[in-house]
Amino acid sequence: MQTQGAGLFATLREDDRGMTLVEVITAMIVFAIIVSGALIGIATTMRISSDNSARSAATNLASAAIDSARVESQQNIVTMAGEVDTPAVNGRTYTVVRTLDWQYTNGTSNRCNAAASGTAAQLLFLQVHIKVTWTGMGSAAPVVQDTALAPTSKINDPSLGTVLVSVQSVTGSGGTSGVVATVTPSTDVPNNTAQTLTTQPTVTNADGCTVAIKVKPGTYSVTLSPSNGQQYRDQDQQANPQKTVVVKEGQSSGASFTYDPAVAVRMNYASNGSGSVLLPSNLITSFVSTYGTSTTSGTASPQYLSPITGGYTVYAGPYDSNTQLADGSTNANSCLSTDPTAWPKASDGRVGKAATGGIGVSATTADVSMGLATITIPKANTVITARLAPPSGDDPGCKVAQTLTFSRSVTAGSGNTDVQVALPFGSWTITSQRTATSGGATAVTVKDTGRVILGALGYVVLDPRVGP
Repeated sequence: MQTQGAGLFATLREDDRGMTLVEVITAMIVFAIIVSGALIGIATTMRISSDNSARSAATNLASAAIDSARVESQQNIVTMAGEVDTPAVNGRTYTVVRTLDWQYTNGTSNRCNAAASGTAAQLLFLQVHIKVTWTGMGSAAPVVQDTALAPTSKINDPSLGTVLVSVQSVTGSGGTSGVVATVTPSTDVPNNTAQTLTTQPTVTNADGCTVAIKVKPGTYSVTLSPSNGQQYRDQDQQANPQKTVVVKEGQSSGASFTYDPAVAVRMNYASNGSGSVLLPSNLITSFVSTYGTSTTSGTASPQYLSPITGGYTVYAGPYDSNTQLADGSTNANSCLSTDPTAWPKASDGRVGKAATGGIGVSATTADVSMGLATITIPKANTVITARLAPPSGDDPGCKVAQTLTFSRSVTAGSGNTDVQVALPFGSWTITSQRTATSGGATAVTVKDTGRVILGALGYVVLDPRVGP
């Protein structure tokens, strides 16, 4: 027995067979599946826990925002505004957005708008909407809470009305804050029942909104102005835009504006000239944008412009290339001469160069091309006058009458002197005289400099076309 046992032990010891490769791989796969499942379960548990923690923090932030709005409304509910806050909690950034809407007595609501002629409703209470999102929220729904805030004192009076003023940015970025809205009785309405407000509305809030309350029925003018001394402009380049509203008993009226801090544009008139150039004191400058054409008078620099997206194309003189109105009638304000591209191609290949666009947004210097003429006048003459004349040659013409004046100092000595003047492109007659009140205006001599087309004495066509 002992011999047999020893032989079996020796046989087993010498046998090197173990688990096969297939068995090892199978075991590893089974182990990997078990571990992967466990890891997925752990990750899912951690994600759910993190999402629950984030949502719990977002809910607390939303509740805090509601409480903050309630406290703020006790001070002055009509000055409240929407706001965005980005607090960080436990290393995660949240975005808390508050938006406000006025609820009216007729059941409707809006941010800060009403018809200028009045709507059959007044402000009742303020709806507060809170929305909280956070980084890494994925497809999770944001936390949203709403409440309604009633004023501590009565806003309305059955015999009076309210005026809502909305001031928005022309860029589409939202409201323009800090703007003064002055509501005064209109002086253009006979037998106007409007009365001077006891208290003017506060400056516009972050939503660009302000409200005048308990206003006596009548017709009012709403005028905007900046509160900080900065230059502001609306889309028509008005520094103090004004609108008319009609206030009725138990109703709300409104005035809506676009109004922004202006862009200062340096004006480089007669940029195509060289040497000393005399500019007309009452030159019309046209600023063309997607909102249409606005004009200014004079040659002030800088010009302050509304920051309209896309900017402006700038022309010396009135600009209106529409020869017909929408109803098919002739446009009495059509002015093609101002636009160099409206001139036909010359026989020698010269064409009008398009004015540069994007001024005021991508560029804050406006190079304004003009027609240049060198004239000979008596040295004692201080006043030069240019009047738009009937078109000649290829001049496409301008129907807007223009009389432009130049002022200069007397040149010492006797005899004549040459002066270079700048005018909008087109056909002109030019005269000069000693002073504005002396009379005796005489036609000037225009020199042929190769840049002008000469006619009778004092008549000249200023051609914008240049070589190809």
